[in-house]
Amino acid sequence: MTVALAVLAILQGIFTVLESRRSARHIRTFRPAPRSPHERIAVFCPCKGTDAEFGKNIRSILEQDYGNYETHFIVESSDDPAYTALRHLGIGNILVAGRATDRGQKVHNLAYGVTRAGQGAAIYVFCDSDARFPHDWLSKLTAALDATNITTGYRWYTVRRAHLPTLMRSAWNASSLGVMGGHNRNFAWGGSMAIYRQAFERLDILRAWFGAVSDDYAITNAAHREGMKIVFIPECLIPTYGECTWRELFEFTTRQIVITRVYHRRLWRVGFAGYAIFNTAALILPFTHPFLWLVVYLLSVANNWTRYRAVQTTLPQPARSTHGWFYILCSPLVALLYLYNMVSSALSTRIVWRQVHYRLISPHQTRVFL
Repeated sequence: MTVALAVLAILQGIFTVLESRRSARHIRTFRPAPRSPHERIAVFCPCKGTDAEFGKNIRSILEQDYGNYETHFIVESSDDPAYTALRHLGIGNILVAGRATDRGQKVHNLAYGVTRAGQGAAIYVFCDSDARFPHDWLSKLTAALDATNITTGYRWYTVRRAHLPTLMRSAWNASSLGVMGGHNRNFAWGGSMAIYRQAFERLDILRAWFGAVSDDYAITNAAHREGMKIVFIPECLIPTYGECTWRELFEFTTRQIVITRVYHRRLWRVGFAGYAIFNTAALILPFTHPFLWLVVYLLSVANNWTRYRAVQTTLPQPARSTHGWFYILCSPLVALLYLYNMVSSALSTRIVWRQVHYRLISPHQTRVFL
């Protein structure tokens, strides 16, 4: 039985390494030429509360080298600290969406923003207020965009010191990069995403957002149903700065897996099985077949090393971590956290997001606890 477990874990490890190699090749080599800035872009940034270095993040959105764009910041109310912070930055075009009652506040803010301010633009771009965007982000995000696809980046949690929960958050989040590449299985990330307005309307995204808590999964599912490709732009791997507590780590990671369970159940099941195999192998094999466990572990190290080396080719210098050893060696810890998330998500679909409590009933039904 333990040998069969080892074989399963080794086969899984080989498959993961091969996937990471394909992803790494895409990350290192995919560099589409920037478009000329003749098409109007509307950037929508939902805000709730203020994050670490909020002002720097907002200014990074406003200081893009793409000459033909407008930015719309959307908050729940004028009492939100984000509203005051935006006003202090000299921003006047702040949209106040009101409180969401039947869907996620972020989704509500985005839908309100698009409805009120989106008609004059050819391209919609969605971004997060807790990310730091390089000055050429808009140019690179839209370089490969056309009417038949969606372009997306992804988040990279930057770690500035050896702080374990922050390192865990970064390594946990980085593990998803292995599934992004030059194929048709990418997912859209709402923190850095571009879509033509006509495609947005053709996919009927406003309807897809009805009752939803996840803006990007709703878009991903709508795109996949229509056969629209989602293109991952490696140069739009966007840094997020700041640290997290253990409580924030467990809250964030469990929330992501609960959302995955509700919006992409097949992926959730595959992930659950995969992490159950790895964790069971990590628990048993060191005591029964240590050599086989070493093979399993070294495959995970190779996977992490491949991904980490590729990421260093795209991240701006300030966002590159000096703790690469952790990303490469931490697989057992990250896998254990994932298993905790999976079990928690199997037991409950309640989440907390920006101090708001939700219960996810289905992709189009969300209960908000006011």
